[in-house]
Amino acid sequence: MRKFLLTFLLAALCLLPISASAQAAATLSFATVQFWPEYDDPRMLVLTDFQIADGIPLPASLTFRIPLDATLIAVASQDENGQFLDHAYAGPNPGGEYQTFSLVVEKNIPYRFEYYQPLSRNGAEREFSYLWNNGYGVENFQYLFLEPLNVTQLSLDPQYATKENSDGLNYYESAPAPLAGGAEFALNVRYSKTTNDLVAQSPSVQIADPIDENTPGRVSLAKVLPYVIGGVGVLMILGGAAYYVRWGKSAQKKRRQRKHAEEENDVTSAYCPQCGARAKLSDKFCRTCGARLRNEKS
Repeated sequence: MRKFLLTFLLAALCLLPISASAQAAATLSFATVQFWPEYDDPRMLVLTDFQIADGIPLPASLTFRIPLDATLIAVASQDENGQFLDHAYAGPNPGGEYQTFSLVVEKNIPYRFEYYQPLSRNGAEREFSYLWNNGYGVENFQYLFLEPLNVTQLSLDPQYATKENSDGLNYYESAPAPLAGGAEFALNVRYSKTTNDLVAQSPSVQIADPIDENTPGRVSLAKVLPYVIGGVGVLMILGGAAYYVRWGKSAQKKRRQRKHAEEENDVTSAYCPQCGARAKLSDKFCRTCGARLRNEKS
């Protein structure tokens, strides 16, 4: 019996390093780390997209390190429509210089986690350091950097491979490179900035997808234009009819007033036999030439 228990314990001890090495040997097909400084927050927004390599048994539990002063805001997985949806995770748990969180990868699809980390500031200068030390091998590792607004000087170490301007913003991208299991990658960022403006709050730039008639909440002008034209036409017709009715009543009133005045003039008016000027029936003398208009009764 003792011999059996001893054999079982030895076997268990042998299996432990095998399981640990299997976890450490997990490989990612790609890992892309995006850096968006002063985007919608004065801090650095770090987004990490990754996918587990083919051939890794699933489900697999992965654990990632993030800086101790970082604020984890999202862990997500990509659906069949290319949208990232919230994914369950455990943590983050602080330990030493880092904090860790874990998630279970159930499908061979892209995953993402996001966190904010403070920038070092000295007047107009900003500095930031990043370190990938998660232990997993990566077949293709690269970084993307979004230049913030009103930057006068920028330094990225290691140097970027390409620079592209889109929607008024500069994007820097490194060349994809493999990382062996346990290897580290460090990026040092330094730039000077003349303002505290955030990228997301600037009305002059757009980094979201273009807005069109298919954008949720947006109404296509082409679809509503016929209704707008029709509504304007109905309002013009109603306005014209109202004006015509009002003008007709006004004209009719003026005609009645003029006719009444003419009738009144015919009854209450007289003319001077001397100069022909109009006078009232009560007048005895012409107001123009002074001639007598009628004889007084004695």
